[in-house]
Amino acid sequence: MIDYTGLKCPVCGKTFTADDDIVVCPECGAPYHRECYTKAGKCVFADKHGTPDAWKPPSPQPDHQENGKRCPRCGSLNSAAALFCEHCGQPLTVNQQDFHGFPQNSGYPYGNYPPQNGRPIPPNQPGGFPQGGFPGQPIPFLFDPMGGVNPEERIEDVPAGEIAKLVQSNTTYYLPAFMNLSRFHRNRFNFGAFLFSCGWLLYRKMYKLGGILTAAMVMLYLASIYVSVHYSDPILQSLMLSAGVSSDSASLTYDQTMQVINLLMQKPVWQILLFSVPSIISLVNFVIMIVVGINANRWYLRHCMTKVRAIRESAQSQTEKEIAFQEQGGVNTGLALALLVCYMILIYLSAF
Repeated sequence: MIDYTGLKCPVCGKTFTADDDIVVCPECGAPYHRECYTKAGKCVFADKHGTPDAWKPPSPQPDHQENGKRCPRCGSLNSAAALFCEHCGQPLTVNQQDFHGFPQNSGYPYGNYPPQNGRPIPPNQPGGFPQGGFPGQPIPFLFDPMGGVNPEERIEDVPAGEIAKLVQSNTTYYLPAFMNLSRFHRNRFNFGAFLFSCGWLLYRKMYKLGGILTAAMVMLYLASIYVSVHYSDPILQSLMLSAGVSSDSASLTYDQTMQVINLLMQKPVWQILLFSVPSIISLVNFVIMIVVGINANRWYLRHCMTKVRAIRESAQSQTEKEIAFQEQGGVNTGLALALLVCYMILIYLSAF
C-alpha cells in the first residue's frame, strides 16, 4: 500500500495527512480528497491516461537518503547549509560520502548515547557504545570526537563546539586539555610541540609567536655554526695536537679526553667561552623546546579564545561566522612542511 502522507491533492493543493479520507483514480492511481474527487467529477489526469505522462506514484527514496549533511567523523546529521558539524566541529565542506549503514539519528548528542544492558553509557567511558552496534548496522563511530566534552559546555565564555570548529584537527586531545586548563588549571605536556617547537606553532597557525621563535632559533643555529667553524673547531684541533692526538681520530680515550680538558682549562677565559658557545646554544634550544612543550596547550587555548571572540564580534551572519572558522581555523600543513625543508637544507649546507 502506498503512503500518500505528505503528497498534495491535485485539486485543492493541500498536503495529505494520516487522518484524511483519500480516494484514488482507478486508472492511474492519483490520490484525491474524497470531496475533491467528487467536486472534480473525474481524474484531472484523465487526458493523459495510457500515455507515458500519466500520473505515477513517487519513487521510494533509499532509507539512508537524508536532507542534510552527515558528519564523516561522528555521524551527526547537520543542516544542508552547515559548514561544520554542530557536534564535533568537523568541516563539512569536503565532498560528502554515501553514509549508507549509519542508523537514523546515529549522531548522538552528549550524554544521550544508547543504553547498554539497560544503563546509559557516557561517551568518554571505555566501551561507551553498544557492542555490535544496531541490528544489521555497523557501529557508526568508535569514539567521541569531542573527547567527552559537551559542545554546549563553555570554556570561559565560549561554547566548546565553537572552539572545536576552530581547532578542527585532533579535537579529541585539545578539547579535554582546554577544559582541564580552564576549570581545574591542570596542564598537560604537549610532546608534539616539544619535538617540533616552531613547526608546531606555525602548523597550528600561531604565526606571530611561531615566527618569533623560528627567527630566534635560526639565529642561534647560524651563530652556533659560525662559532664552531671559526673558533671552536680550530681550538679543539689545537688542543688535540698539543695532546699528541691525531685530528682524524674517530674518538678519544678517557685519558686523552682528560688531557684535552686540562689543556683547555689553561687557555684564556675568552677562548674557553668561545669553545663552549655551541654547547651553550644547544642547551638553550633544548630549554626552548621544553618551554614550548609545557606551555603549548595554554598558548593554543589563548589563541583559540582570541580568534573565536574576534570572529563572533566581526561576523554579520552565521554564514560569515562559519566561513571565518573554516579560513582561520584548522592547521597549516604546507607552512610546517616548508619549515622542515628549510631546516634540512640548513643542516645540509652546514656540513660543507
